Amino acid sequence: MANRMTNLTPKQLHFCRCVVSGCTMSDAYREAYNTSKMKPATVNREAHTLMTDPKIATRVERLQRAKDRAVVASSLSDRERVLNVLRDLLENASGAAGEASMLRAADLLGKSVGLYKDVIITKPVRTSEEIEAELEERLAAAEDEMKSVH
Repeated sequence: MANRMTNLTPKQLHFCRCVVSGCTMSDAYREAYNTSKMKPATVNREAHTLMTDPKIATRVERLQRAKDRAVVASSLSDRERVLNVLRDLLENASGAAGEASMLRAADLLGKSVGLYKDVIITKPVRTSEEIEAELEERLAAAEDEMKSVH
């Protein structure tokens, strides 16, 4: 019996869910259909044919988008939960151990909002001749300064 909303059979829906869960198309086909008498090449071909059906492809795409949204929502929820614990530690910790917890919480909160930025300073590589010339210039400037003082 086909689903009225999508016109997909239960087996087709199961195939779609398996694909979205990370199965290969062939493995999803094996999971959803009886393939005991089919050769691997036939399973592969049938799975490919099924995935080229616009209704199947659309359903897989919708399921994948829903899964992606759920992952993002879960990730944001976890992040907010951790930040709330850190804020609570920062505001309510007491005693010597509490002070250490407060400092660590403040440090982690600062990192979470990008307060600390790693700065990498690169200096150009100079040859020994360039360094020698710079030292000679500085020595000459120092000698000139000493002569003008005396």
